[in-house]
Amino acid sequence: MKKSILLVFSFVLFFSCQEADLPTPESENIIGEWEWLESVGGISGTGQITPSSQGETRQLEFKKNGKFRYCRDDKKEDKGDFTITANTDSWGEYLVLKLEGDETSMSGLSFLSTDTIQLVPVDCADCYSASYVRK
Repeated sequence: MKKSILLVFSFVLFFSCQEADLPTPESENIIGEWEWLESVGGISGTGQITPSSQGETRQLEFKKNGKFRYCRDDKKEDKGDFTITANTDSWGEYLVLKLEGDETSMSGLSFLSTDTIQLVPVDCADCYSASYVRK
C-alpha cells in the first residue's frame, strides 16, 4: 500500500511541474530588460517599497539563451540561468520562474501586460511580490 501511494505521489509530482525547453512563448515574452517598479507585501500584505523609498533601482535582464542578469543601480548583483515551468496545484495553474545564480530563487510569474511582469515568491506568504516594467 505504501509503495502504491508513493508511486501515485511521484507520478503527480512529475507531471504537475514540467520544465519547458527554451524558447517557449513564455520565455519569448520575458526576453529583454526590465526595470523594478515596486514591491508589495509583508506580513499585513500592505507594505510597499519603491525605487524612491529605497533609494535604489533594480534591473533584470533575460536572454534567449536562458541566461539572466540581476542589477542594483545598474551594477551586476547576480547572473546565471533561468527556467520557466508550468505548475498546477491547489492554487490553480501558473508559471514558475526559477533563477539559478549565486543565489537560487523561485517565483510565480505573471504577465500583467506585455510590458509588465509580477514575481511572487513561491512558498512564502508574507514576502514581497515585485513588479517590473519593460525598459
